[in-house]
Amino acid sequence: MGKNKSGNNSSAKMSKKNISSIVLGLLVFLIVGGVYVATKPGERVQPVAPATGLLIETRPLLSDAVFTGRVAEAYRIAAEIPKVIDSLFCYCYCKKNHQHKTLLTCYTNRHGSKCDICMGEVFYAYELYNQGKTLDEIVIAVDKKFYRPYRRT
Repeated sequence: MGKNKSGNNSSAKMSKKNISSIVLGLLVFLIVGGVYVATKPGERVQPVAPATGLLIETRPLLSDAVFTGRVAEAYRIAAEIPKVIDSLFCYCYCKKNHQHKTLLTCYTNRHGSKCDICMGEVFYAYELYNQGKTLDEIVIAVDKKFYRPYRRT
């Protein structure tokens, strides 16, 4: 009888070890899977509506060919989705300081090439646009991310 008890006891320990190993394996799998899903690059979704239409800012945009790198990319994006960019408020407050109409105005001259806020808004709006967000969703998200109280300079 003593033999059976010790035999059952070691069997129970082995069973608990197996269950612990399985639970640990599942936990690692879930964590790795969650990290993969969270860091997976987004797929380009067909935009809900074209980013064209009547614009507030009617002056022509500067060509992206005038610039290089990140700046050229910002000007290219502004030309690609003018309605989206024209619908955004520019949080460098160039409307108050330079009488700009919208964020699109920053790309009718060299202002957009020198302002990290202007470029940041364009890149963020483009990212949202490529995720298939509506114009209203883009405006709300940009306002939420870039808003800061106006301070006179």
